[in-house]
Formats: sequence, C-alpha cells, structure tokens
Amino acid sequence: MHRLLASLALTCLAIAAAAAERIPADCRWVLQMDVKAALASQAGEWIARQAVRQPLAARLKVLEAISGLDVRRDLRLVTICGADSDDSTGLILVRGTFDAAKLELLVSAAEGHEEVKAGHRTIHVWQDKGKPAAGCLAAPDLLILGKSAARIRDAIALVDDPSRPAARIAVPEKWEQSALLFGAADRIDALIKDKPASAMLGNVRSCAARIVEQGADMVLEAHAVAASEAAAQQLVDAGRGLAAIVQLQKPAELDPALAESLRNGRLDRAGTAVDLRLSLPVADLLRLVEKRAGL
Repeated sequence: MHRLLASLALTCLAIAAAAAERIPADCRWVLQMDVKAALASQAGEWIARQAVRQPLAARLKVLEAISGLDVRRDLRLVTICGADSDDSTGLILVRGTFDAAKLELLVSAAEGHEEVKAGHRTIHVWQDKGKPAAGCLAAPDLLILGKSAARIRDAIALVDDPSRPAARIAVPEKWEQSALLFGAADRIDALIKDKPASAMLGNVRSCAARIVEQGADMVLEAHAVAASEAAAQQLVDAGRGLAAIVQLQKPAELDPALAESLRNGRLDRAGTAVDLRLSLPVADLLRLVEKRAGL
C-alpha cells in the first residue's frame, strides 16, 4: 500500500493546492506548497533547525544576499504547474515579499539577458546553463518563472483578467482542511506514458494527493479516479497485496512506526474512485527522515 501511495504522489511530483493560484487553462497538473503553514506546523521547528545547518545555511545566506529574499520570512506559497510532461509548459508561481530592485539586478547579469515588454510590466528572458528561462514580477507579491516570455504572458493574463478561463483542478469535496503540500494531475495515462509507473497507473484518469497535519500526526491522503470499476479494483488489490508482502516478508527491515502506519492505513473503493489514507506521528516521521539523511 505504501508503494502505491508513493507511485501516486511521485507521479505528480516527478512530472514537474486546491490551486489557490489561477493557472493557465491548458494545465493538467499542479503542485502547491504552503510554505507558511509548513513552517508553522509541528515539523516547522525541525525545518528551521535544518536551515541553519551547513552547507544549507551558507547557500541560503548567499541567496538572501543576492536576491534580498529571506526564505523563512518572505515566502508564503509556491505553485508549480504545467500542461504536460514537457517542462517547456511549466510555470512556477511564488507568493511572497520581494525586493524588485535586487531581483532585476540579479537577472540582468544573467547570460543572454533580454527584456520583453508586456504592457506596463517587463518580462526578463535569459539562459540558465544553456537552457531558456524567463521571469516577471507580475505583482508586488507574485513572481512568475517559466521557460519563455509567451508562457509568462499566459499567466499574467489571468492576473489581469479575472474572467479569463483558468484550469479547473478537481479537488475532493471532503478535503476542506488546507494542505501543507497538495498535488493533482489529470489524464495520468498520457502524462506518464513510457515511464516506469505507467504499467500500474495507466488506467488512472486523475489523481490528487495531499499532506495535512492532524493533531500529532502527519497524514497522507490520495484520491484517484480510474478508467473503470475493474481498473479501480485492480489498484485496491495491488495496494493491499503490496502492503501484505512488505509486512510478511520484511518485518525486520520495516520500522515499527511504518508497520503500524500500514496496519492502520485505509485503501477503499467506491465505483471508479479509490481513496487512500496513511498517517504517521510527526515525531516518527522526523526521526525516519533524519535516519535516512544520516543527520
């Protein structure tokens, strides 16, 4: 079951919320992180401690000195979206407090820098390690990054015209609580074509996943819609089978907290919809992260 969840979540992550940002209508996947909520969560203190460890602390100081951006203080929300698995359609929308003068000075020194006018705004384009890049401070609190000026214009149009059609990312109605991390994707079969996960997820039409904090636990939830009831049942059977195999064949290698999470996890089907829920105490989650990272 945990492998199924990982596959669902990584599908959204690797090919790059009810989306608080309005994103271009052609977008079929979105990933959003509520930075403020994450730092205010029970894991926030741990995140802050990692930010002062070397070499991360030195890198953050360089970033802050160059851009004037204090990541822990100034960032609020980061949204990544795209129309397909081709990163040329990808956009990054960052909400925060920015030093416009420092950002402009930084980008003007980049290789191949050019300015493209977009109404009263300026879109900056440059080369990042030989690849095209573009960015624009679309509003005092909104920085938009992409691969081309044309793609940046698509995002700016949504800022200027509230009536302009935007992508409609389906979110389960029961997901009323705001998420620390949210991801969703539509037409999964096309997005993951020829990728390792395609055999298992080829019949998944759409999926959404989120991480929320509930009491002392960090909860992972996923909601998928399959092409048919038979395909949905195959996902359930595969997930339950994997969970059973892991618990029976590798008990000595499985951390007790993860074993308990698997035992208490839920994987249910209603028609073509499949819902998964796993929870893990925040303390155990951080312990496992530190163990994996060798901290």
